[in-house]
Amino acid sequence: MFNALLFVQQDSNAQALEQLVIEFGQISIQRVFTNIPPSFELTIQLNTWSPDLIFLDLSDWDYAVELAAAFRAGHPEIPIVGFGAGWADEIRVRCVEAGITNILTAPVTMKVLEECVHRAIHGTEVPVQDNLVAFLPAKAGNGCTTVALNAAGCLANTLGKKVLLIESDLNSGVLAILLKTTFHHSLLDALEKSDHLDYSSWNNCVVKKHGIDVVLADRSKPFPSWSNYLHLLQFVKSQYDLIIVDLPEVVNDATAEIVRRAKYVFTVCTPETTSLKLAQRRCRELEGRGISRDRVGIIVNRWHSSDMAEGEIEDRLEHGVAAIFPNDYASVQAAAEEGGMVSRSTQLGKTFLAFAKILAGIPEPNEPVKSRFEFLRILRNRSPFKTPLPLLRSKAG
Repeated sequence: MFNALLFVQQDSNAQALEQLVIEFGQISIQRVFTNIPPSFELTIQLNTWSPDLIFLDLSDWDYAVELAAAFRAGHPEIPIVGFGAGWADEIRVRCVEAGITNILTAPVTMKVLEECVHRAIHGTEVPVQDNLVAFLPAKAGNGCTTVALNAAGCLANTLGKKVLLIESDLNSGVLAILLKTTFHHSLLDALEKSDHLDYSSWNNCVVKKHGIDVVLADRSKPFPSWSNYLHLLQFVKSQYDLIIVDLPEVVNDATAEIVRRAKYVFTVCTPETTSLKLAQRRCRELEGRGISRDRVGIIVNRWHSSDMAEGEIEDRLEHGVAAIFPNDYASVQAAAEEGGMVSRSTQLGKTFLAFAKILAGIPEPNEPVKSRFEFLRILRNRSPFKTPLPLLRSKAG
């Protein structure tokens, strides 16, 4: 729930907006103000209520500009949403000049309100969350969940990190099967109460397995919104060293909140032509949502020595390969039968650990691999824990 203050000049405008906000269900109007002068009293009110956004009636333009200037002077970080005026292009220009960058355009429908609030909360640039990493498959069945689970297991058990694993595939999540566990509360339960989560309610949603906190998915309705994910990510951000999200292959308007905030987004594919082609498509879709190339990486799973070489894969995808995991069906199947992780004594297990060290920023003695792809150069010098990385990728020997 986003907290808001409402500054109005006409009661009819206030009533119409309040009713729409109530129906929207994601905003709590803490207080309605009428004709408050832009003075020290205004600063006190903003400090007291700490709103996420301000709704400002533009009926009296001069008065609205005066208030907007006061907001900007004291709290420039709070977005201002203007409403109740004509919507000519010249009005938009004047609003931007006054610091009112978000405008509710008539007719103000639920969709218009939601889109306007989304723009207001996100501003011009979504802040990247340094400890958030997302994995999504190029297509279903590429082993994305196995990669995310084993990376989380290495981080928690071998590297001593406090890790949260979120299963966000609400329709086809299989983590509970792989972990052989049962649960009473799901990700959707956490999302539904994400704006007022506390220690007790969060622990009810978490399954502790193999040293990892896991939030599992078991139903897809009602469909969550981007604001549900935003509140959830804000709640868990400071509680974990690393948050790993296992995504479905198609990013929707809700899970877009995750990829926009993730430090890195890894697309998991296999060496088959169809999977590689879809991996390329997923990368383009991510870039279409504003995710820069230096935050998007390719993971090639189930690789055999007889498959195309790494350089050929990179040339075909026009994108850097962050990791290559060897095919080891027997070890993966054995882990699933036991409800655990791939054995660290196997080549695949060692590769998972090497990749986890990359995520954790733990130096490896390997010789750096040069790449013409910006993602790999960035990955070397960035990690969720700010440690330079001499190892650019982890791959099968």
